[in-house]
Amino acid sequence: MKSETQWVTGGTGLVGAALVVELLTRTDDHIVCPTRHKEGLAPQARLTQVLQSAARAYGHDATLDAEIAGRCLAVPAELTQPLCGVAPASHAGGRAREFWHCAADLRYEDRYWPELQRTNITGTRHALALADALGCEVYNQVSTAYVAGSREGILYEEPADAACINNRYEESKVAGEDVVRRATGMTTRILRPSIVIGHSVTKQAVGGLTGAYSVVQRLAQAQQTLARRGVSEAVSILLPADPAIPINFVPVNLVAADAVSLSTARAAGGIFHLTHPHPLALGQTLDLASAMTGLAPPRYALADVQATAIDRVISRQMDFYKSYMRGEKVFDQTSLLTAVPAAALPAFRLDVPDLAEYYHWYLQHIGHQPALPQPA
Repeated sequence: MKSETQWVTGGTGLVGAALVVELLTRTDDHIVCPTRHKEGLAPQARLTQVLQSAARAYGHDATLDAEIAGRCLAVPAELTQPLCGVAPASHAGGRAREFWHCAADLRYEDRYWPELQRTNITGTRHALALADALGCEVYNQVSTAYVAGSREGILYEEPADAACINNRYEESKVAGEDVVRRATGMTTRILRPSIVIGHSVTKQAVGGLTGAYSVVQRLAQAQQTLARRGVSEAVSILLPADPAIPINFVPVNLVAADAVSLSTARAAGGIFHLTHPHPLALGQTLDLASAMTGLAPPRYALADVQATAIDRVISRQMDFYKSYMRGEKVFDQTSLLTAVPAAALPAFRLDVPDLAEYYHWYLQHIGHQPALPQPA
């Protein structure tokens, strides 16, 4: 019997690398990853390097290296080209069962709209066409729960409303989902993780560190700017946020675990929220990040108030995140729990000491000494 093969785009990214590690540990399938040349590394060398780093970061020892070497193949690819620049006929040795499209452009500014269209919309069409040409039974699109845009309240696992988007990134992801929903001939699943953070146990992460980490980085940069100006006391930064709203963080390994569980359960097509039902309040996360970067507890205001020069700088740096810092969002998970009753994410709990461990790892990762000791 020929081995089965699963294809994963974005295998060198945060979610993609964790997904590949999960597939390696829970299936016997071979994994093919369309991968670009980057940073002077050929695709195979780049993929192997990232996956080995992810395996270590997520608690696996060197024994997984043999699985990476023997079961993971990088093929040169470019999302903006038809069929992602891949020749399907040259990969007909094993049955291609599922295709996972994790690759995406995460920029949001208007000036990047042409690139966002090419990668997140046209690239999705190319990925779908490649999956179809490979004979895949299932196509999985990794999107984001925040295609909800400006909508508030209970958000169901249903098509997004393009009229509610906050920025170009969201617009491109909504359009990409629409491309997938219109596809025929394969089972299609749209997976919507919320704000992805590191591993639930090790707290580490490998791949693109955006979202919550970018906010922490900006606060660390603000503290460093103040220190260079000779300000020694902890300063309170004005943040354009509602501290009472929930903010939905999800560990990358549990996102991967529930995605693979949908696969192994042979779940039907549909939309699935890879979120969790017990998020922290935004103010708890920002108070902690401020303390750990050496700042005083922030001031919160949604309306225009008297702002200092550093407040105005931080406000500009937070432009992308402002829409995620207001308006309560509760992500329904009926579809996920129907397909996977024992899903990992709905059982996940995150408290402030746990989050401090994630922040501690990240601040050390970027070379900023945390202002608080690492929690036990």
